[in-house]
Amino acid sequence: MKWRLLAIFLVFLLLGCTQPAEQTEKKIKIGVLIPETGIYSTSGVAMKNAAELAAKHAGNIELVFADCGDTPEKAKTAFDYLVSQNVDAVVGAYSSPQAMVVADAAGDSKVVYLVSVASTGAIEKKVAEGNRYVFRVAYNTTYWGVLAAEFLRLSQPERYYFVGYDPLKTFNQGMLKSIKSLYGDPEVEVYYKSPSVAPEDYRNVARQIAEMAGDRDVIILGDPSGISINFLKEYRANGGRGLIYSVGGALALPPTLKKLNAEYTVFQAAALEETDKTDMTKRYFEDYRKEYGEDANNYAGLLTYDSIMILSQAFVKGGKDKLMETLLSEEFKGAAGIYRFNDLHQAVWGSEELKGTIGEFVGGEVKVLYPPEFATSEVLWMK
Repeated sequence: MKWRLLAIFLVFLLLGCTQPAEQTEKKIKIGVLIPETGIYSTSGVAMKNAAELAAKHAGNIELVFADCGDTPEKAKTAFDYLVSQNVDAVVGAYSSPQAMVVADAAGDSKVVYLVSVASTGAIEKKVAEGNRYVFRVAYNTTYWGVLAAEFLRLSQPERYYFVGYDPLKTFNQGMLKSIKSLYGDPEVEVYYKSPSVAPEDYRNVARQIAEMAGDRDVIILGDPSGISINFLKEYRANGGRGLIYSVGGALALPPTLKKLNAEYTVFQAAALEETDKTDMTKRYFEDYRKEYGEDANNYAGLLTYDSIMILSQAFVKGGKDKLMETLLSEEFKGAAGIYRFNDLHQAVWGSEELKGTIGEFVGGEVKVLYPPEFATSEVLWMK
């Protein structure tokens, strides 16, 4: 009897010892490229917070972070570090030049890479040329233009002006090409330089456009950085009327808009708390606020969250060894909607279940203008 009890005890002991190993096998190890230093570091904070929230919500994720800074070289070094940590997939980086370098490295090392922010068409080109390891969750450049054209269709301005940011000229012109094909040409197309090159240039452009634009005009602002805030201030201070339409970034966050009292600013986002695209939408915004004591980022942060949740679901559906096949054959739920990837590994934005969001800040709160099923207001013009 004693020997039987001892044998049972040893069986339970062995099962207890092997349980952690079984739990480890049930997790997917994801590397996250975060710009913790450099000019994108503010977005990096939101991306890291969102990644940690995704891991908490998913329950089957192990995260490894690496600082990708703000250059392609730093992003490549960070990616190599993540590969050395035996990650199963990588998410993140911020700029298009960084994403392009990481995409090449992913193809060489055969590690799945989900682009969560960058929009360059070069990503899809790399897939067409044979790099099967890169997928994009974020908008491509064309879809940025599709959303802007949708707003022009909704607002029907007398004229629209395109104000771009010279360091992002390739992205801006790709976006504008899409707008032109869908809506028509702007009254004026102009680009302001980086303050490090010409400190007064954004002010000069703001004053120039303020003199020309009328009450029923739209100014499409293609700069997502903090300089866009300064442009907006200068534009309004010089009597600029009409609506400012921002591609997002600094002028897409409700707390920033409230602080600036940036009335009649329209912006793009992957999702807003006021929308209910899936059961994950409000959960993302509400839990982010509870966890970090501030409002959630609605593009770079949200799409980092969705990228990790997509990998979590793909792992459950197909396992580690079939991540690519599963990503291409299944659909995945995120805070922004239901994701599917096309043959060029691009998330199909513009489908019925995955649309960008357009909001307008007016009266001290956000009004949803698009998609129509979530709209809380029509376009409101300055009085």
